[in-house]
Amino acid sequence: MSKKLQNLLPYLFPLIAIIFVVIMFSRWYKGKTAETPLSLLDSQLQVESLPAQLQDSILKGATDYEMMDLKGVEGAMGELRYQIKDDKLSFTVTANLPTAQEDYAVWLTDLDGETKKRVFNLVYSKAGYVGSAIVPADVLPVKVVVAKASDLMLQDALLEAELTAPEAK
Repeated sequence: MSKKLQNLLPYLFPLIAIIFVVIMFSRWYKGKTAETPLSLLDSQLQVESLPAQLQDSILKGATDYEMMDLKGVEGAMGELRYQIKDDKLSFTVTANLPTAQEDYAVWLTDLDGETKKRVFNLVYSKAGYVGSAIVPADVLPVKVVVAKASDLMLQDALLEAELTAPEAK
């Protein structure tokens, strides 16, 4: 019996090492391929413009869009119309803001305000300042913030609202 064990002993340690390497590789691969939530800082986050025709229908009151008032300061008022469809969040911001020499921009920030992404500039029209975009719904929950375009730290935000992910049904 000891003769057989002595013959197998040189193969035992390499076998244990191979098993260990296979286990570690499978754990690494599972972690690498697991879906990670999309971050606002992710370079893969693509912001698309909403087609003008669709933006006009939203402004006229499309019924399949939900509406939320933006909380404002300094007499600024606005509303956010949004829809989550096909894993995309499409939204339009309309705002009554003081006339300024500088553009106003819409930003998406995480709820604690650490990460932010500039989405679009608001354009002045008959309805006030208007802008819209489409982003992946994976970024939810998120804050929509309106500030002057030069306010990169969002210290003087004029309007803001929180958008949360819809509850699973």
